[in-house]
Amino acid sequence: MQGRGTLIALDRDPEMIEVAKRRFAERGVAEGFVKWVVGSFGDLTEHLAKLGIAGCDGILMDLGMNSLQMSESVRGFSFDDEGPLDMRYSRREPVRTLAELLEGMTERELEKILHDSDERFARRIARRVIERRDRGMIRTTRELASAIRSALPRARTWTRIDPATRSFQAFRILVNDELGHLGRGLEQTIAALKPRGRMVVISFHSGEDRLVKQTFRKYDVRGREGAPALEILTRKPVRPSDSECERNPRARSARLRAALRVV
Repeated sequence: MQGRGTLIALDRDPEMIEVAKRRFAERGVAEGFVKWVVGSFGDLTEHLAKLGIAGCDGILMDLGMNSLQMSESVRGFSFDDEGPLDMRYSRREPVRTLAELLEGMTERELEKILHDSDERFARRIARRVIERRDRGMIRTTRELASAIRSALPRARTWTRIDPATRSFQAFRILVNDELGHLGRGLEQTIAALKPRGRMVVISFHSGEDRLVKQTFRKYDVRGREGAPALEILTRKPVRPSDSECERNPRARSARLRAALRVV
C-alpha cells in the first residue's frame, strides 16, 4: 500500500517479511523506502495510525500464499510432504493449530467448513476424516491428505488438481480466520483510501472473491449516498491468461477485482 510517498508492506507472516526485505535489498531498493509491518489487513487502521499515515493513494491486497510457505513442510501447509498439522501464518498470534481445531470438531462442523469452501464431497470427506481421527490415524499432513483422497470416488482421484487441495485450503483459511481478517480489512481499506485512491484485491478462493464482490457492491456509488463510495473498475473478476497459468500453475484460481474511491 502507498501513503504520502511511502510504500508500506504488510504481512502476517514475519518470515515472509524477512524474505521480502532481502529481495528488495538485492534489487538495490534503498533502505527506508519501504515501511515493513508484521500484521494483518484486519488491523489496518491501527497500523496506519502507528505510522502517522492518514490516508493511502493505493492499496493492493494479495490474499495468496507464498510458495516458500508451501515448501516448508514443518509449517504444515503442504500435503505433498510429511509435516505437522499446524498451518499457522504466525506463532506470534494467539491462533490454534489445525491439530487442535480438528481434535474438538464434530463431523457436522467439519462438513460445513468444507461445504462453505465449495467442496462437492464435503460430507464424505468429513465422515472419513473424523473416522480416522477417532482411530488415531491422522497426526500429519500426509495422513490427513490420505484420508481426504480415500473418501472420494476413484475417478475423482485422477483429476489434474490433487483432490486434497480444496480441503487443505479450507483448513488453512479456518486456522488463520482469513475471511474474518479479510472482511475487516476490506472495510478498513476503503476507509483508509483518499478520494481518487484505488484498491486492488487478488483472491484465490471462491469465498474470498464473494466477500470482495459483496463489499464492493455495498459501497458502489451507483446505489449509495454519502461517503465513502466506490466506483467498481472490474464488474467481473480479471482472470489470468492461459500463458500465465502455464508459467505459474498456482495462478490458475486467481481473481482480481479493483475499485476507485470517488468520495
